[in-house]
Amino acid sequence: MTPPHQSLDTLLLVTHTHWDREWYRTAGEFRLGLVDLVDELLDDASDEASGAPFLLDGQGIALIDYLEARGERIGDVARAVASGRLEAGPWFVLGDNLIPSGEALVRNLLAGREVLARLGAASPPVLYCPDAFGHPAALPTLAHGFGFGVAIVWRGYGGAPWPPGDVARWEGSDGSHVLLYHLPPSGYEFGSNLPVGAEDASRRWARMREVLEGRTTLGVALIPNGADHHARQSHWRDALRALTRVAAGDDAGAVKVQPASLATFARALIERSASQRLPHVKGELRHSPHYAWSLQGTLATRAHQKRRNALAERLMLRDVEPWSSLAWWHGATARGGEARYDAVRALWRTLLACHPHDTLCGCSIDAVACALDQRLDQVERVGALAAVRSRLALLGHDATVARARESAWRTVVVVRNRCPVPRAGIAELEVDQVLGTVPVGPDSAGAPRPTASVRTLRLGDGTIPVQELSRALVHVREESPRDYPRNRLVLRRRVLAWLPPVPALGLQLLPLARGGARTAAHLPALAHAVRATRDELDNGRCRVWVDEAGRLCVAWPNGRALVDVVSLEVEGERGDLYTPSPIPGTRRVGRISAHRIVERGPLRGALRLTMTASVPARTLLTAAGEPVRHRASPVTVTVDVRLDAAGEMVQFVVRGTNTARDASIRCVFRTDVPGATAWGDAAFGAVEREIPSEGLVAEQGQARESVLPTAPLHRSVSRFDAWRGATLLSDGLAEYEARTDGAIVVTLVRAVGELSRPDLPERPGHAGWPESTPGAQCAGGFEGHFALLAHGPRTPAVLAQVEEAAESFLLPLVGESWRSAVDPPDAFAGPLLEGEGLAFSACKRSEDGRALVLRCVNLLDVTVEGAWTVRGASSACLARLDESALAALPVREGRIDFIAPPRAVVTIRVQRC
Repeated sequence: MTPPHQSLDTLLLVTHTHWDREWYRTAGEFRLGLVDLVDELLDDASDEASGAPFLLDGQGIALIDYLEARGERIGDVARAVASGRLEAGPWFVLGDNLIPSGEALVRNLLAGREVLARLGAASPPVLYCPDAFGHPAALPTLAHGFGFGVAIVWRGYGGAPWPPGDVARWEGSDGSHVLLYHLPPSGYEFGSNLPVGAEDASRRWARMREVLEGRTTLGVALIPNGADHHARQSHWRDALRALTRVAAGDDAGAVKVQPASLATFARALIERSASQRLPHVKGELRHSPHYAWSLQGTLATRAHQKRRNALAERLMLRDVEPWSSLAWWHGATARGGEARYDAVRALWRTLLACHPHDTLCGCSIDAVACALDQRLDQVERVGALAAVRSRLALLGHDATVARARESAWRTVVVVRNRCPVPRAGIAELEVDQVLGTVPVGPDSAGAPRPTASVRTLRLGDGTIPVQELSRALVHVREESPRDYPRNRLVLRRRVLAWLPPVPALGLQLLPLARGGARTAAHLPALAHAVRATRDELDNGRCRVWVDEAGRLCVAWPNGRALVDVVSLEVEGERGDLYTPSPIPGTRRVGRISAHRIVERGPLRGALRLTMTASVPARTLLTAAGEPVRHRASPVTVTVDVRLDAAGEMVQFVVRGTNTARDASIRCVFRTDVPGATAWGDAAFGAVEREIPSEGLVAEQGQARESVLPTAPLHRSVSRFDAWRGATLLSDGLAEYEARTDGAIVVTLVRAVGELSRPDLPERPGHAGWPESTPGAQCAGGFEGHFALLAHGPRTPAVLAQVEEAAESFLLPLVGESWRSAVDPPDAFAGPLLEGEGLAFSACKRSEDGRALVLRCVNLLDVTVEGAWTVRGASSACLARLDESALAALPVREGRIDFIAPPRAVVTIRVQRC
């Protein structure tokens, strides 16, 4: 479609700063300049009369950072943002768009809105994404869900094969639309440092008009007047007057220039587009090789931190938020409930502070990476404790009351099901058997230590099949807010147990059974138990073995088999934190050199493989041009190949220690489904991606970029043909490559030592400031968990099967001991979701604190009838992603029926009786 073209007639100039919170400096260092910048803006009272607001980038965290240093100026800041003199938001942080989950992107926007609301203001109605390294297919869905009519982007769009022009209608997978405005090739710096003198202004305007006139679709253009960490330019009023004069007097046609806010620009764009038939785009925006760097190599930079972030997101979304919200819903947090609600939101802000694109993408100095680790530590530790306390509150535990009844304590195992459907099967449990009390303090000197005796472990009524994995003696504390903790010595066992159904989003309690152990003859028969031989695992539904040629093989009873399923791949690197640059001739493949059985069943068998490959010796130049000689570096990994009872999915636990420098380490999984496309899980549902041909090498002397064969990895990658399919599941590593022969390759480590290099053939020029980053060589241990599932072609039933497998793999039934239980209940049941193809997305307390918010995603291309059943529900309504109420839904005895259109994200607000 040929886009409409109107002569340029209006320039709306938005003064701004692009504030990377941390990058080549830490957040604390950058804040020194932020304080000076905002002080200057607040002190310049003439701004209000001039009608020239200042955009403090698209993130609210800048206001928080400023007010932490200048708390006494909160009134000045509130007046400035309420009047429009300062604009911020809609995001909490200008984060990466591709690595976080869809729910994390929603939390980012919710947190950004809260920052502005507390200051009595609202953000501009624009999804402002001026520097993210590409954009997900779900961004129009997000924009629609928050009432934003415009999205402003730069990287990942423009040039071939995208339509020409600066405006298009962008459609999401669910059919939502947003007006896409595309920044010029120089992005948010296009209008920086405007000249004051007439001659210089005339020359600058000629260059600007040449760029804009060839792109303008609606006759109006945004001129971003600012750059990285820039204060408002000196003599900006004079510069504005100079540009206004030369643009108005242009012989090619007068152009009106006026200062504006981002909100004003959005309104103008929407008004002009109302009667226009615009180009239509759909899907991800990830490649713009002839326009602007999209920097997709950052998906594997500091890969271990991406994995930690994914695990932390999962902790928040599937443990912390649901259990705390359900505790509130069921009145289990009457005392301290509001504090717990605020604590969850504070944890989200800590996690979101990990998401700025220079931070989460790993393309920052090592000190920033260390700060990221510290934030993730906090989320992991505080989140895990908050989730435990919420679950115990749901079960009626009051630590003060329990301490008064210490003689009645008994140990039970609390099994949790983090999915909104009942689930049975293998549970991974941590079972403590208390050996005695160990005193602490001055009186503890000479106290006898409890005797550690081996005890028989029986769960429930003693008929539950159990497989022990490990045991250890550990100290634990039983805490009460009004008493000193009790310190216990316990024998802690990690075990697998085969359980009957655990309620949806619920808890099941298993007491430790009394009496002697039952023999195998007295235990119920376990269907499809795992049997292990010297080099084979078999459960009757799947067989795994190492053949005579030393290759891992997997077969199913239907005759389908895979050969040489897994291997190691290492390669020398000359790239930087932004862009990989493999050294030709250095790729080496490591295959199985040893194998042995390490778990023999009956619930789980494990076959441990050892693979080694060596990165060849090579010489590399640093960014400063200094030669560095790297010796040959062997890389060894172990792969525990797991098969569970009754399972058809094969799991892989990959571990290794990286001693190589300037190298990539990847794991290759082979499927029997070749082809030119793959379906990658992404924010709010999978997207189909074409496998790019050989990278487009940058042209000589041009600041262009090769298209990489890699793509973002969320939970899974699927391959389909007309007869069959295969899916690889991953627990958090963020980059995969799908090859046309059917292989799926996941990056475990990409070790590089420079923030930016100027001489890469894949991306000539510096993408960032040159800086040595020895920490990004990622020396030390690395890990990844994967699973491989063979299935049928892409049908609704298969998509539901893949989603169920992903939930089972990433969120298995798990449990831990509750040692101070007094008269505990047998179980707790949470909300139940019905509807094939509906994937659970969120269970949270609403932002206004008045409702329970439930969200699911229709993964199918057809309409699905769904239902939630929620105990205590009295009324419900459909809502937008921002939780604004839409249409009422009927509630009958707690059941809420709804319709999910194809690929829709369905949000429901539920009120209680």
